[in-house]
Amino acid sequence: MKLSAVVVSRNDNYGGNLADRATYCLNSLIDTFDEVFYIDWNSPTYSLLYDIEDRLHFKGNLKHIVIPPDVASMLTNNDPHAQVCCETLARNIGIRRATGDYIVSTNIDVIAPRRDHLEKAINELDKNTFYTISRRHTEWKDIEAFHGGERKFEDWKQLRDHLIENSEERKYDEKVVEGDDYSIINCCGDFQLAHRDIWNEIKGFEEELIYVLYSDTNVQKKAVKHGFDLKAIYSPALFHIFHGKGGGGFLDGINRKTNDMYRAVTSQEKTENKDTWGFSPIEIEYELL
Repeated sequence: MKLSAVVVSRNDNYGGNLADRATYCLNSLIDTFDEVFYIDWNSPTYSLLYDIEDRLHFKGNLKHIVIPPDVASMLTNNDPHAQVCCETLARNIGIRRATGDYIVSTNIDVIAPRRDHLEKAINELDKNTFYTISRRHTEWKDIEAFHGGERKFEDWKQLRDHLIENSEERKYDEKVVEGDDYSIINCCGDFQLAHRDIWNEIKGFEEELIYVLYSDTNVQKKAVKHGFDLKAIYSPALFHIFHGKGGGGFLDGINRKTNDMYRAVTSQEKTENKDTWGFSPIEIEYELL
């Protein structure tokens, strides 16, 4: 079984300690997955990866794609209100090019599950179901307490095992609008898992939704509208490192326009993406690390 992961960020220190969160996240993804796409979207200077590359344990499975500001602006039709780190478009770039049997879309604040735990879970899953795995919560004080008051990035595996042993399943249901049966859990987009046939059938995330919020619920509704089942699961354990308000930068004023929740959730039927979703006609270079 080949497993792929797609994660998106930009070098703007969103939420504070972004480089540290990204270090834990990318090391765990590199360890767990056969193929990892890191898409750096619209960084004002240079890719976040270059700030942390000395901390990462590369093994030849990280595909690093950089979408600089001029290209990011072009791909969002020069819309000044587009999400500064446009998750829908960046994720689709990775998902369209992923070669795994199962593909995970996740976030830069997550410590991924152990490989053996994730494989065990997948072996028990239904190939025709779209899954969202509920994250568990950790804070810097918990991480630093384990490391003896520091952040010892080389000990990240021991930290993950410690968190697994001392955590409980997080069951936090959520609906974003009346009649929403698709969000299922709070922060449903932190770890969305499906067979590649599902991702290809629904054509990834809806590329019209270039603003912040609701795109994660939207992709889950699309899966249902295309005839697949939708389910939340609470294991294997993965962890979200707390970084403040959240809300994709909307609560912090970084992004000032949200997707229309009625368009994104209530009105969505089958995908409206074109066959060129993920900018598939464009040859996008990547660095293999």
